[in-house]
Amino acid sequence: MNIFGILVPKQMLTYLNADETLDVAVEELMKSGYTAVPVIDRDGVYLGVVSEGDFLRKVMECGRDGLVEHTVKEIISEDKEAFIITTVSKEEIMEKILDRNFLSIVDDRKCFVGIITRKCIIEYLSNA
Repeated sequence: MNIFGILVPKQMLTYLNADETLDVAVEELMKSGYTAVPVIDRDGVYLGVVSEGDFLRKVMECGRDGLVEHTVKEIISEDKEAFIITTVSKEEIMEKILDRNFLSIVDDRKCFVGIITRKCIIEYLSNA
């Protein structure tokens, strides 16, 4: 499976920097309309995913005003199965996408390249 044919490149996505404060990051997430987004470090390395639930738990812990004192890296979900490398097999993609709306794609240096969505995979397979 050629993932580059269905890849949504990072330039077209909302993703967060791990060093952003949570007050700024929650605004970006709300503007995006997504319920979860990838997180990268300042070198572009993929670190994980944050979701609305991750933000909500932090708000419950420290209050809305307390978000300015915390960063995205504190709430990252480190789902080891939520990303794949660009050279992965079709079988591994199919196995991992079953439980997720999207998979983050990284290169061999673990730098974030983009995502593939479950919807894109289904459309790709239905047209094959």
